[in-house]
Amino acid sequence: MLFSVGVEYPSHDGEALGLVVPALCNDDYACFSAADSEEQVKVMATEAIAMVVEEMVSNGTSVDSIKDLGPRHYRQLEDYDHCDGWLLLDVDLTEFMGKPKRINVSLPDGLIQLIDSRVKASHGEYKDRSHFLAVASRHELEERSH
Repeated sequence: MLFSVGVEYPSHDGEALGLVVPALCNDDYACFSAADSEEQVKVMATEAIAMVVEEMVSNGTSVDSIKDLGPRHYRQLEDYDHCDGWLLLDVDLTEFMGKPKRINVSLPDGLIQLIDSRVKASHGEYKDRSHFLAVASRHELEERSH
């Protein structure tokens, strides 16, 4: 899922960059983090998102109910005036969608070979064939819902 991440740059050397994920900020939750460098922004924001989503799911919130309205929307809100920049971060939430369930799927050999090649070439982006298919399915479902 794509998350808008607001970034507040420090006003002094030695201070961390502030991070906020508005889609996960509401009356019950808040998603903030900090990064010591721009290189750490993605890692720290992903970690914060995972922690908040895990808490939300443990409290009965469905991952499907999480909606990000995009940087353009959040940039216009007074609550996020402090953000100097915005980025979109793609975070895989499939691990929070419930217990894995084995299914039987038939695919052409050529397609399976293409999937396996993509998984191998992804350098860890996809854990295995099942993870690839889950990510592709989620992407297709998100595209169709917009």
